[in-house]
Amino acid sequence: MRGVSVVLVLIACWLCGCPVAGEAAFAGDIRVDLTHVDAGKELPKRELIRRAMQRSKARAAALSVVRNGGGFYGSIAQAREREREPGMAVRASGDLEYVLDLAVGTPPQPITALLDTGSDLIWTQCDTCTACLRQPDPLFSPRMSSSYEPMRCAGQLCGDILHHSCVRPDTCTYRYSYGDGTTTLGYYATERFTFASSSGETQSVPLGFGCGTMNVGSLNNASGIVGFGRDPLSLVSQLSIRRFSYCLTPYASSRKSTLQFGSLADVGLYDDATGPVQTTPILQSAQNPTFYYVAFTGVTVGARRLRIPASAFALRPDGSGGVIIDSGTALTLFPAAVLAEVVRAFRSQLRLPFANGSSPDDGVCFAAPAVAAGGGRMARQVAVPRMVFHFQGADLDLPRENYVLEDHRRGHLCVLLGDSGDDGATIGNFVQQDMRVVYDLERETLSFAPVEC
Repeated sequence: MRGVSVVLVLIACWLCGCPVAGEAAFAGDIRVDLTHVDAGKELPKRELIRRAMQRSKARAAALSVVRNGGGFYGSIAQAREREREPGMAVRASGDLEYVLDLAVGTPPQPITALLDTGSDLIWTQCDTCTACLRQPDPLFSPRMSSSYEPMRCAGQLCGDILHHSCVRPDTCTYRYSYGDGTTTLGYYATERFTFASSSGETQSVPLGFGCGTMNVGSLNNASGIVGFGRDPLSLVSQLSIRRFSYCLTPYASSRKSTLQFGSLADVGLYDDATGPVQTTPILQSAQNPTFYYVAFTGVTVGARRLRIPASAFALRPDGSGGVIIDSGTALTLFPAAVLAEVVRAFRSQLRLPFANGSSPDDGVCFAAPAVAAGGGRMARQVAVPRMVFHFQGADLDLPRENYVLEDHRRGHLCVLLGDSGDDGATIGNFVQQDMRVVYDLERETLSFAPVEC
């Protein structure tokens, strides 16, 4: 009965236009499967990683705009204008990595949504759209749902949208743009969202969401986006979720990645861990409140901790700098000076030349040696220096496969790192694979432990 009471309280509150976020805690826990955007395409591992790295470069550009004061901004006209400019393709939201299945409305209509820990809005395309993006599912139809209710302009969530308008007092319209101009515009409303847990349970809750009617950019064959950021519009904030966790499988694995959210009691959470649980503080930025910043302190390559000043990773009062952890970026991205120091350390310890003909989409690549075998050439595995990421109170000793790709066909050994394009850094999902990562929003901590996801 507690779950029913929570839902009824939330519905009554939203329909009256009163504050929503934080009114009641999410009743119970949900565990859903995550699907990688390239799953089922039967691509070799090197091509899966190459595609993810291309998306990372585009995502880095979008995050850089936001971190440096650009925010979520713009208009449909501006986004379309950018599409026409050479080299300025709109591509932010389509650069995310993982999709979850859910349903919206009464009766439920299935949609697939991109998971984004770097934004807040929950939205999907609606069948009233005049500018629609390609998607795999039928467009959501508000007319076919008995629980669809336009958000009143008096509702707090309407006011939490930076760009909203109220032509009519009973209808909140919104415009939400990502760092590189990808934009959705439409009606903000409340609707029932149904999550089917991988354990067979379902839970249905009302949420404020965007019903997109003019959308420009790419959804990478999904139907919408679920923001897991820290602002009031996100799923985490609307449901007062205390914790969420994901466990990401390697790209070429047949195992499913998973997302869990709710209260997530400590009991049993780390039962499958194969190593120690480590914890570090989550930091907040008043200028960029959406992002999950972590207290990152340094890098070790081989046996040597690199002499990189702590200021290179510091989150500054003006919102610049800092290190975020992001499920939607594949590569780990460092500022140019930090990346150069890490590359120098690898080169000096590997004692290998840089690979000829490698692309920036390959990471930092070295020419791997080969040995003759049976009249042909067979690559042999190179001894690669260990890499450790240091956080306040925690050390992440990375498995080789989480930061190295060996392309035997081309004789390349690539370290999967990239340039962030600014003075901030991003911990990407490559290094998080086969780890349970737990965001505890009560204690303001991030915990991780090795596990076979």
